[in-house]
Amino acid sequence: MKIIPLIFLIFIHVSCYKVLVFNPAFGASHSNFLGKISDILIDAGHDVTMLIPISMESKKDLVGSKKVSKIIKIDQDPRSRIMQEEAKTEEMIKKQIWKLDADITIFFSMIKNFSIASGYQCEHIFQQTVILDQLRNEKFDLGITESLFLCGFPLFDHIGVKTVINADSVLYLDVVRYAMGEPASTSFYPGVFSKNNDKMNFLDRTRNLFGMAFSWYFSWSRFQGEMDAIKPYYNKSLTWEEHINGAAFYLINSNQYLDYASPTLPKTVFIGGMQVNTKKNGKVKLDKDWDDLLNQRKQNVLVSFGSNAFSSDMPDEYKKAFLEVFESMPDTTFIWKYEEANATLADHLPNVKLTTWMPQNDLLADDRLTLFVTHGGLGSSVELAYQGKPSVVIPLMADQPRNAHMLTRHGGALQLDKALLDQPNEIRKAIQTVLSDSNYKTNAERLAKILEDQPNKPKDVVLKHCDFAVKFGDLKTLNSEGRNLNTLQFYSVDIVLVALISFFIVLLVILLLLICVFRKCMRLMSSEKRKVD
Repeated sequence: MKIIPLIFLIFIHVSCYKVLVFNPAFGASHSNFLGKISDILIDAGHDVTMLIPISMESKKDLVGSKKVSKIIKIDQDPRSRIMQEEAKTEEMIKKQIWKLDADITIFFSMIKNFSIASGYQCEHIFQQTVILDQLRNEKFDLGITESLFLCGFPLFDHIGVKTVINADSVLYLDVVRYAMGEPASTSFYPGVFSKNNDKMNFLDRTRNLFGMAFSWYFSWSRFQGEMDAIKPYYNKSLTWEEHINGAAFYLINSNQYLDYASPTLPKTVFIGGMQVNTKKNGKVKLDKDWDDLLNQRKQNVLVSFGSNAFSSDMPDEYKKAFLEVFESMPDTTFIWKYEEANATLADHLPNVKLTTWMPQNDLLADDRLTLFVTHGGLGSSVELAYQGKPSVVIPLMADQPRNAHMLTRHGGALQLDKALLDQPNEIRKAIQTVLSDSNYKTNAERLAKILEDQPNKPKDVVLKHCDFAVKFGDLKTLNSEGRNLNTLQFYSVDIVLVALISFFIVLLVILLLLICVFRKCMRLMSSEKRKVD
């Protein structure tokens, strides 16, 4: 009997593989997503190393995982840092996000600088020869990167990592679908930055098409900048499309039971929700302070606008409106994520808790939390969906409008325009509508039940596809030939054109024949008439 545990240990050792995760310090949601994948692999006994190039100085401490012990950091490229400091892009977004149009095209002017900075950063990474030699000697079995930046793909190839997985912390990236040859479905599938749902009129479909084209251009310009910057160090002739399509799988932070339906290829794998711990798996527990706070009143509302939009940077009229709403509902506890330490603006309201940080997922998992007022970031949207919490969604920018209508169609969320944030009556009306109508709670809980009972659990999907990729690599049989077709061929427009041309040629021939026959008949009739005369 003692042989069995020994065999089991040998099996674990043999099946263990080495993984390199390319996780730039750029944004919390991106780092946390790749960090969670790393945690899943570590829990399964695999050896994970995380390479963290610092893309923004303010994000230099981001890791996204508490389990990864092997971490290699690369400082931010000096040219890139100077560009960011001069542009003050991050500060501008935080200050102006509250009133800017949510459409991503407002950032069109930033594309050029962002692409140049991305190129500088990728070049800087390729210049770290000592680190790259160290990584090359590790002989990793699998590389995982995100197509937010292209740099990870040629880097893996440069250091000899043969099998790569592309893992995106956002929904479908239009440029990735293009590279893979996957249908864009612009007539019924909302793009990442779309304000419309899947029921679109002509004008909506036109906006969706141009939105996807803009998203594609935004990524394309960045990818080209990175590829051009590393030419002195990376001499292979692979295009950015070939790098992306060469990944064994495309893991996306989407869930088929939450998101809109769309045609996909075998390489596309849905893992949305793999990062969420629910109370059913026994991993949710609140500290005493939070537990006591939720016990004070029967209704508890969490208000948070994520890690990029700070409530402390709100226009004063917005803050005043929220405080007025909180004051008008004294029987409800409001937990407000407010990023200014020791702020005193709500000291006169005993039902308001200001905090620079809170255990969001654990609070959402608690039955005593009644409502979530959120900006609709993808991470928050997935968490509230899994925890079955009704919500008021106030999208601010980028993909948040899409996430908002993705949630509202399930019946557990109500969307509020951010332009109304200076009107306390509108905020109060939205909150009280969701609190008073039990259908919101019922629908939110039903969605959570669907996600809980889905046939394939996202965590298992991540692990199984990583295992499969290590075992078999990039299966070319999973590639679509659609990626090699131009637009006319892909949508069979050339066939339609040939058919139309052929139809008109046949129609013209028939018409000419009829004209000839008619003229012949007229001649015969004219000849007979002359004979009669």
